[in-house]
Amino acid sequence: MVLMALAGVLAAPGAARANPFLDKCLKADAESAELAGACQTALNQGGISGRTAAAAWTNYGVALSEMGRDGDAIGAYDRAQQADASLPAIYVNRALAYSRRGRTPEALADWGRAIQLEPTSAEPLVGRATLQLQRGDASGALTDLDRAAQIAPSDPDVHYNRGVALAALGRLSEAASAFGRVLHFDPSDAAAHLQRGVALARAGDAAAGIADLDAAVRLSPGWAAAWATRGQIRESAGQTEQAAQDYRRAFELGYQAPWLNQKIEALGG
Repeated sequence: MVLMALAGVLAAPGAARANPFLDKCLKADAESAELAGACQTALNQGGISGRTAAAAWTNYGVALSEMGRDGDAIGAYDRAQQADASLPAIYVNRALAYSRRGRTPEALADWGRAIQLEPTSAEPLVGRATLQLQRGDASGALTDLDRAAQIAPSDPDVHYNRGVALAALGRLSEAASAFGRVLHFDPSDAAAHLQRGVALARAGDAAAGIADLDAAVRLSPGWAAAWATRGQIRESAGQTEQAAQDYRRAFELGYQAPWLNQKIEALGG
């Protein structure tokens, strides 16, 4: 979520002192409940408007969302929009809140507004693309992520999501390359190793896929999904004994899936 911190809050001409609650609200470095209280007090006291009010309402909404009160947060973001509709953080944060509440059309509209207001920022493009991927619109997501990659070529999250979109579209070698870009920036990213391994295996290179899954298991030995996925790739490559070991370990780590339960039963429990 995006908190708004303004460079400074000046007292009005002739005012004796600044508003300490507003200062704390805009500084936005307190715990959620404390931040929410400061923002609410500042807003109730009145005397602020425009972009300052929008920033205060936005930070209030962020604090409410962090407290699990997305419905109230959306109301705060609405008030922020009324104060100054040109603040991109309003739409970024409200889109996240809408998405968590399953209000996809509204979330997409807010991501679109944030993109219009900040066309050189990758964040709203990635946000909209993530939601598009969840809806099964990999093509639309890839369009946004290609643009995000041009804006932020060193952002691992952009390349990771590009890989997910490319894999969903069946463009497996390109997906593997995208996950490779993630690993260029962070070789210890177990999820990127897993995703690249799956893409490589689906593209017909089981050995390379298993090597990536080996890395995922080594980097995150308690990650049940990595063991289960390596088991699947090993089984498809004819490595049945090694696959059985992986399936048992995934089951021990708590991986829940009907197909794995059937595998364990077939292996004798």
